Amino acid sequence: MSLFLSHIAIGENEYVETIGIEFDDLAVGMIIEHRPGFTLYARDSLERARISGDHTPSVVDPEVASAEGGQSSILESWIAGSLAATTTRVFGRVTANLGWENIVFEAPARDGDTMFAESTVLDKRHSKSRPDQGILHITSRGVTRKGTEICRFERRLLVYRSAQGPHKQAGYV
Repeated sequence: MSLFLSHIAIGENEYVETIGIEFDDLAVGMIIEHRPGFTLYARDSLERARISGDHTPSVVDPEVASAEGGQSSILESWIAGSLAATTTRVFGRVTANLGWENIVFEAPARDGDTMFAESTVLDKRHSKSRPDQGILHITSRGVTRKGTEICRFERRLLVYRSAQGPHKQAGYV
């Protein structure tokens, strides 16, 4: 056993950092708080909207934004992507996103809101066609410091099972 929960001893005074929670250690009903949170800024959202060609009026037009709540909202695709990216530390052995569903944006995010992510394991099973991998069904949600839910979605992930795949071969145990 290691002295450090985030690292595994592989020799005398030698440790390797672990990546997330192993598939076999995840359990249905488990709730995971992903940290740190991140702050959303309107200037970053506007830049991402310009790059992607998204012309959502409440994001790119200050007059529309002021009529809808006083300030520009944060681009929803950036919120969903950031929320998914925040989960990668825990679900870091993902082979593929198999599907997204039930994406809901409960409230608009505004300039300066800090979003924290939380995921719940809804289901898991071993892959029938890939014995070294499993399928996770999770729901993730993003909430502000005040507890306002901004976004939530369900996602199915193909994940390497414990001590399998290239992570083991690369020495990530």
